[in-house]
Amino acid sequence: MRYQLLKLTKYNSTKVERKIAEILKNNRIPFKTKWRVKGHEVDFLIGRVIIEIDGKTHNHLSSQREKLFIDAGYVPFHISTVEIRKSPGVIEQKLIYFIKQNNENFL
Repeated sequence: MRYQLLKLTKYNSTKVERKIAEILKNNRIPFKTKWRVKGHEVDFLIGRVIIEIDGKTHNHLSSQREKLFIDAGYVPFHISTVEIRKSPGVIEQKLIYFIKQNNENFL
């Protein structure tokens, strides 16, 4: 996990990405970041759960990517940058619950 955290420096990641990484680390959930799945880079990968952080430029290509991920057996979870800035505690609870419900490694 340490190597994954090193990928998230302030020069190549957003504050929101670093916040999500902090949440995962504090909850001792191993993750991969900036990982390629089916030829596309995802923000975070935890087992079969893909976490995507949606900024202002969320477009129609995202729905095509999401279908590709689902067809390959992955479960996408979207977080908006606005949500994580407004209520990080609520997002943390939703995220941890989602990961535990959709990833057999955390049951």
